[in-house]
Amino acid sequence: MIGAYKVITWVGIIILWIALISLYTSYAATHPPRQSIDITPKYLGFDYEAISFDTDDGVEIKAWFIPAENKTKKTIIALHGYPFNKANILGFAEFLHEKYNLLFFDFRAMGESAGKLTTGGLNEQKDLAAAIRYLKENKNITKVGTLGFSLGAAVSILSAEENPEIKAIVSDSGYASLHRIIRAMYRQFFFLKAPFVWLSELFAKVLYGIDVAQVSPLDEIKEMKVPILFIHGEKDSQISVEDSKLLYESANQPKELWIIKGADHGESHYKEGKEYEKRVLEFFDKYLR
Repeated sequence: MIGAYKVITWVGIIILWIALISLYTSYAATHPPRQSIDITPKYLGFDYEAISFDTDDGVEIKAWFIPAENKTKKTIIALHGYPFNKANILGFAEFLHEKYNLLFFDFRAMGESAGKLTTGGLNEQKDLAAAIRYLKENKNITKVGTLGFSLGAAVSILSAEENPEIKAIVSDSGYASLHRIIRAMYRQFFFLKAPFVWLSELFAKVLYGIDVAQVSPLDEIKEMKVPILFIHGEKDSQISVEDSKLLYESANQPKELWIIKGADHGESHYKEGKEYEKRVLEFFDKYLR
């Protein structure tokens, strides 16, 4: 009897431990600390407009609009990764300024934008939609390309069908689904990760209204007709290169896949430099007309 009691006690402790870890992880993932804005486009010598616009659900988004010197209407929206901000991607995308207007914005709950909850791409689609609406209503810009990194890449794919203004997408280190990201968060538990994943997804839905199943670029891309260039580091330790391979296999033409040998998460541009810029520019020149 005593032995059975001990077993029940230890099982209860293990279940509680799994639940607490999953609860903390879901909270920490949806409430990341804000990273400071340490530079502006002025640092790169660019004139720019500091702007803001509201999403459909009432979140104020802070942004920078950098007009191109050639007075073009062609515009690239650069979308940062998690849990960073528009300054983090500024140097990464500055090469596009030679030919295109640029719009950088902070996703909700990051950088200077309002909001207290990040949703892994679910509500961030509203942020991108608001950015596109701003360009249409204030700049008379109706055709855009997106250069998205990580979270930004996923949001671009998730948003394409609902925003026909998006004419071309460059997806750098994007993920195939939020479920795969959550599984990767618990990779250290190997074959024991299933209860952590299940509870984290349950807490996300019950506490924060995030239905993980709805955040699946892999599902969305099957219907997408927008040209897309996938770029991913071969040695990405945060988002597996297999995610971009899965997306590429499911995407419709026109599509391209470029795996950067030896590159970890966020290193593709650093590793390839001029070749990276050349390929991205050629892609936008071809499809953003």
